[in-house]
This record gives sequence, C-alpha cells and structure tokens, in this order.
Amino acid sequence: MINLSHSKKTFQNRLNLIPNNPGVYVMKDIHGKVIYVGKASNLKNRVSSYFNKTNSNDLKLNLLRENINDFEIYITNTNNEALLLESSLIKKYQPKFNIRLKDDKSYPYIMIDLNQDYPIIQFTRNITIKNLDRIRLFGPFSKAKEVRKTLSIINALFPYRSCTKKITGNDLRPCLDYHLKRCIAPCISACTKEEYEEVMKDVVKFLEGDHKFVINKLNQEMVYASENMMYERAARIRDQIQSINEFHNLSKDKINDNKVIDYIGITPSEDFASVSVFESRFSNLSDSIKFIMEGTKNRSLKDIIHAFINQYYLEKVNKPNIVVLQELPEIKFINDSINNNTKKKMKFIVPSIGIKKKLMDLAIENSEYNIEHITKKKNDTDNVLNTLKEKLLLEKAPERIECFDISNIQGKNSVGSMVVFYNGQPDKKQYRRFKIKIENKVDDYLMMKEMLTRRYSRLLKNNNSSDKDNDMNKYKPDLILIDGGKGHLTTGLQVLLELGLSALPIASIAKKHEYIYIPYSKEPINISPKSSEGMLLQNIRDEAHRFAIQYHRKLRSKGLLNNSLNDIHGLGIKTINNLLLKYGTINNIKHTNIDDLILVRG
Repeated sequence: MINLSHSKKTFQNRLNLIPNNPGVYVMKDIHGKVIYVGKASNLKNRVSSYFNKTNSNDLKLNLLRENINDFEIYITNTNNEALLLESSLIKKYQPKFNIRLKDDKSYPYIMIDLNQDYPIIQFTRNITIKNLDRIRLFGPFSKAKEVRKTLSIINALFPYRSCTKKITGNDLRPCLDYHLKRCIAPCISACTKEEYEEVMKDVVKFLEGDHKFVINKLNQEMVYASENMMYERAARIRDQIQSINEFHNLSKDKINDNKVIDYIGITPSEDFASVSVFESRFSNLSDSIKFIMEGTKNRSLKDIIHAFINQYYLEKVNKPNIVVLQELPEIKFINDSINNNTKKKMKFIVPSIGIKKKLMDLAIENSEYNIEHITKKKNDTDNVLNTLKEKLLLEKAPERIECFDISNIQGKNSVGSMVVFYNGQPDKKQYRRFKIKIENKVDDYLMMKEMLTRRYSRLLKNNNSSDKDNDMNKYKPDLILIDGGKGHLTTGLQVLLELGLSALPIASIAKKHEYIYIPYSKEPINISPKSSEGMLLQNIRDEAHRFAIQYHRKLRSKGLLNNSLNDIHGLGIKTINNLLLKYGTINNIKHTNIDDLILVRG
C-alpha cells in the first residue's frame, strides 16, 4: 500500500482529486507494471478503499494492496462504457490479479464485408474492426483447418466470387469458376448486383446454421425461374438445393432445438481454470473451443464464470440465444455486463435433465480432461527445464530462452533472428528480426556480434530508464542460445562482457553433431540429441533458423535486397517501380542517359 513514487501528502492530494464519476482504475506495481484493472460506478470511493487501513479477510485483496505502488484512472460517461473499457484493458495488460482469459492465440473467423458491392468471403484472425454494422463475422473456430473446410463447402454450394479483383462488369471473359458453376460472374455482368446480394444473404443464413430457411428460399426461386422459362437458372438452383440437403444430412450431432446455443463447462485447478465451449447452431453441434483462465487461485466458480462471460461475450459479434452452464451468474451482472451492451439478449440456464444437461456435462468433462493434459504437459516441461538447469550449470531453470541465428548468401543480404521460448513454448509476439548492417563480409562472428550487441544494448537502456513499458527489451533471458559452435559462443560471451552482462547464461548448439557448448568448458556438454532436453534445444535452434530464412526470403521477394536504387536519397518506391517497369533491370537503368531518367516520374 506504500506508494514509492509520491510523497504521502502528494499521494493523498491525488486521491482527493478523484471524481465521483463512473470509470476504470488501473493499479501498478513498483516497476510500473499493471497488476490489476477494475471498474467502479464511483471512482473516488472505490480507489480510496484500496488505501485505507482496514484489514480484509480477502487474501487476494490484501496481497494486491501490498503490491500497489501507483494508480491511474479513466473517467467514463456511463457504467456500460466503464465495463467495455475494463474488458479491453484486461485483454491488453493481462494483469496478474485479475481473472483473465488467456490471450495466447487469435482464433480464426469467417468474415463477409457487406459494405462491398460484390462481397467476398474471407478467412481472418483480425476482429478489431471499427465498422461492424455491415460486416458479418462467424466464429471463432477452434482450428484454421475447420475454417478452410467450411469455406470449401460453401464455395461448392453457393455461386459467389472467390477472386479479389475490382468488379467493373466489363471483363471480356469469366474465369473457370463460372464454367464450374461456382460463381455467377459479376465481372462480365452475368448477374445483377441484387442477384449477387441474394446469394450472399443465403451464405449468411447457411453459416448461421439455418439450412431450412435457405432451402425453402431456393425452392421458391426455382419454382419462379421454372414458371418464367428460366430453365438454366432453375436447374442450377435445383442442383444447389440437392447439394445443401446432402451436406445437411451428413451432420452427425443433432440437437432438437432450432436455436443458437453455447454449452460451457468450467473446471478450476489450483493455478488456473479450464473452459470448454460447445457451439450448437440450429440443431447442429458445430464446434468445440478450449480456453484457459488465469489468475483464478482462491477464486470461486461464480467469480470465474462472471469473468469468462464478461471477457468472452462482451465483444463477441455473433452471440448465442442461450448459454448453458453449471452455475448461474447473477441476473444483475448479466443485465449490466452483457444484455445492456447488445441488441441480442442472451438467456442463461442451468439444466437438470435432458439433452442440454448431457451436453453441458460433456463440456465439463472436456474441461476436466484439458486440466489433466495441461498439468501433465507442464510437469514434463518442468522436468526438461530442470534437467537443462543441472547440465548447463544454471542458477535457475531456463523459463525464458532467447535463441539467435544468422541467414545470408555468401555474406550478402545478411539478416538475423531472435526467437523466444517461454516454458518450452514459442512466444511469437516477442520474436525479433535484424537487418545486419555489415555489408559484403563473410564473417558470421562479426554479424552475430552486431545482432547480440543491438539486442542487449536495448536491454541495458530499458532497465536504466525510468520509463518502463511492456516492451520485451526489459526481460532478461534465463538462457541465451546461439546457433553455432565454440567460436560463436566466444563471440557471444565477449559481447556480454563488454556490456557488463556476463552474469547472463549463454550456450551454443552446433548443427553437425548437435553439440552443446557452455563458457569455459573445452568439451561439449553431455546432452544426448535424442533426449527430451536435447530435442528442446534443437527445436528452438531450428525455429530461429526458420524465422531467419523466412525474413531473408520476404525481403528478397519484395526486391528490397541488393537493390541499389533504395540507397538513392529522395527516390521513392513509386519512382523506383516506374523505372523498373520502363527499363526492366537495374543494369539497364545504369546505362540510360540521365536526361531520360529525369522524365520518369513517381
């Protein structure tokens, strides 16, 4: 509760200045890291309560008070605005004292942008879209493979365009999809805008799971087309109806309920909670998604349910009609947090018998299995990391490992990569790429030295700065792993000594025999390449190698490597592209008269 950033008088003045408005408060620790986010209908009363001397029986609250060093407030106009902001900040900062939905992956969605004249159907993981009025999102799906399978199915059932080109209606000929009856070809004006819109409406209904509506509508269109002697159109619709019926009959899991329902099972463990969500769309069990809730220690099941509902459904675009779960949240909480912020009102039920009870129990069983699976995986990982600690003579198990690799072709166009593994798993948000500044030198050691110096100079700069943010540069590795032999290790050790970071553990892994080297040891460490710890180090090294090569190829494909035009001051990308279009190669440009080159404009 002691604030080290402010004097007692200044701190009390800050508390006195807090208004009685609704809003969100953010608590920070001594390092400036956000440790808790909360909302309040009266900010002054709520924030002040954290700094009074009254003891609480709430262990979490007492521990939080001990760690608070500073706070920020965000004033909102309404409680609903505060709720939305709170959810957003929890997702952003993942504070350790909040129950939080673990955000370690972006689930895939199907997106249809109805703002376009001739919409296409897209795979996306980005759902932070501002204008959602005419954008339809379907998901989340548990696997990208399921999205692509669904897209393949609807592309076979509905004649929409799969191309991304601009539609003018003036193309001379259609693509193959038109001849395969997979598109009604707006590109050659084979259909009107209204006809294409009808196709997209059917796709939306189909994705919502309402197959009967689509079939009835298509039957009406087929009859109309036949009566008006539009026989080709009638035959196409007949085939479409047959395909949809065949697909619908293949659905194995039938639930006799023509609604959109989510079945939720939650199982708390000692350190986290597992959540399993079964999605039922118009009598079909369509998907199963697993989540992890962190910060649940010593929290009740009701608290966990509240946190999950708030974070999962608050910003979810396609909400269900009914949510089935093992314990009811408070009605006031539902109305305040969810139903006041959406046009679609959700109903929450706890079934005691019937198919809904069976499916809820199945969701709970899945969440229990997930707990066992994660716990076993964590125990296995802990054993591997502890073995590495012993064999590499480390002070602690290497939870955070940073691995470096260089990629180049005969010393040219050199790039470097840094990958981060946390508890044996890749943390791709913290991967970094380096464009090596040393040119035309076949010197792996020099390039490695440059990359390591840049990375760990930033670490020093960040740790010495009072302005600490969430940038990865403030995190010290428990182990630095270099792709290379003893020479590369010596280079890395030299960099750390020069920066005053010799206490950081470092090792290298040589490709040929998978030898592992550590400082001041002439012989490689006795780690078998086929052991769990050996394979972990190889996987990390291979990931760094993959990431470096990927960056090298990306730059090369963009034409950014070995292109002397990029080095000419004042010459923009557009002018460079126009020069290459006109003259073909850099060599041709070099041999062109300067007066002719000046005429080429960007």
